[in-house]
Amino acid sequence: MTTTYYDPDHAPDPREWLALDEQERIRLAQNYHVSVRARLPNLKAHAVFHAVVENQIATGYGPSCRAVERLQREGLSRHEAIHAIASVVAAFAHESLNGERGGGTADVQTRINTALEALTASVWNDSVPTGRAGG
Repeated sequence: MTTTYYDPDHAPDPREWLALDEQERIRLAQNYHVSVRARLPNLKAHAVFHAVVENQIATGYGPSCRAVERLQREGLSRHEAIHAIASVVAAFAHESLNGERGGGTADVQTRINTALEALTASVWNDSVPTGRAGG
């Protein structure tokens, strides 16, 4: 990966990725989606979640690293696997922002880890509407 291009179907070099400023990571994810003409309801939010998942993988966060590998073995593209992992992260972010469930940080982290470890291509495919939007 160069610092001017991001392709979610190819893992960025962890050192290069983490050396980038967070806003640059988000910008790269946005630029990719613009370049493939992805139709997204919120390009910025979508790019933020790409960056979050790539950050987790680049830092060696076990549940996300295992999930991306497992999902690809089960037939998802790397990009689809990033989306599947991001859907778990987004659900917990939504829950947290809306105060929908109590519990301390350790409880939330345990639940995120459990959800990521349980994530399969089948679960993801069943949760995505037919004719999923590219992105």
